[in-house]
Parts: sequence; structure tokens; C-alpha cells
Amino acid sequence: MTPSGMHTNTGPLATSAWLVERNLFPDEPRWFVEIVFAIRDGTRFHIELFAEEWGYVFTHDGRTSWIRVTDVPFVHGSDAHKLLHLTPPLKGVGKLLRHIEQQHGLAFSREHATLRTNIPDGERAVRAWIAAL
Repeated sequence: MTPSGMHTNTGPLATSAWLVERNLFPDEPRWFVEIVFAIRDGTRFHIELFAEEWGYVFTHDGRTSWIRVTDVPFVHGSDAHKLLHLTPPLKGVGKLLRHIEQQHGLAFSREHATLRTNIPDGERAVRAWIAAL
């Protein structure tokens, strides 16, 4: 536990720590990082990081799970793949991604992930993180 009873996966704490670990310094208070791993059949795993929260969306076989983490992880819309209870702290999202790949017989290309961010000079550090997932 951290001060005030917050957990270490609390959105703003997790994303702030994520920035510090990568030596990234956003110019704007409302920064973002969006990463999409996609497979031709419409399957995708989408990670979103914002100053105030983080989350992910997994779409496969016509079903979607969308999980967000602000104060605690919660379902945003649907959790058809039953991932809420598997949601790790942000630093463990790679383990979740590998679990999903193994469970569904998938292989998301880290090299071809789509990346969008408004963090100046952030692409290199984010791409290194993606490669390690």
C-alpha cells in the first residue's frame, strides 16, 4: 500500500512511475500513449496510457473485454473474455499479454505494433517497452 491507502496499480501512480522508468517528460499535463497490436482477423490488444489512468481492450472472436484502471481496475462496457480478475499492475501488462496469446493461440507482433503518443521524443523509449512485452 502507498500513502492514503492507494494501491500501486492506481492509474495516476502507475502511469507516472511508467514515465519515470523510461525517462520520459511530457510537455502537456494530458499526455497519452496508445499501442495497438493487431492480427488480420480483427483480433487486437490495445493498451492506453494517460496521465490519469491506463487500460486495455482485447477483441477476439467477436467478443471484447475493455478494462480501465483509475483508482481500481473496472470493466468499461464489457468483459466477455473475463479479464478483470487477471488485470495486473501496469508493470505486469506484458505478462497479461503473453497469457492472452497463450490462452487463445495468438502471436501479436511487437515489431509491427501501431503507436501514437504526444510525448516529445517518446517513440524510441515506448518501442523499447513494447519489444519487452
